[in-house]
Amino acid sequence: MFTVIACAALALSVMEPEPFTPQGFRSQVIIEINAPVETVFDVATGDVSPWWDHSFALAPAELVIEPVFGGRFYERLEAGSDDGALHARVIYVDAPTRLTLHGPLGLSGRAVDLVSAWQLESSEDGEGTRFTVDIAISGEVDAELAGAVHRVWGHFIGARLKPYIEAGCYHAPDAPCSAFASE
Repeated sequence: MFTVIACAALALSVMEPEPFTPQGFRSQVIIEINAPVETVFDVATGDVSPWWDHSFALAPAELVIEPVFGGRFYERLEAGSDDGALHARVIYVDAPTRLTLHGPLGLSGRAVDLVSAWQLESSEDGEGTRFTVDIAISGEVDAELAGAVHRVWGHFIGARLKPYIEAGCYHAPDAPCSAFASE
């Protein structure tokens, strides 16, 4: 009897399928960083918590991009815990010049396919790095969401990674970064 009542209650809480029209968008972010390619790649991967400022946890225990084929971009919510988020997988790496991430990043729970391909090359003067992010997003996405993803990548590379590196904060990653002093 209980099983029949429980099944009936579950049936009442099921939402009917609601269609959406899948769409796709491409964009590109290009930022010049005054540091060698090898330095930029090393700081942009591994422990990214000193400069990456979007996470599910207020203060994640770990925020890591593993710069190896099949590596993860993951967030561990608390030290020693198995709770966390897989933001993306590394599907291509040719260190220190290329890395491609495939995964929803902060869009977990949405029907999206997101690929973020990084290309790092020496800038024209030979002293800095031209950091390009090619973004391809498809699925349950509209122009507004695609624009937000584009702006967030611009923020990560232009407003976080670039000043973090140029201020030399990566030399003391546990110390407060002077580039973010106003935060």
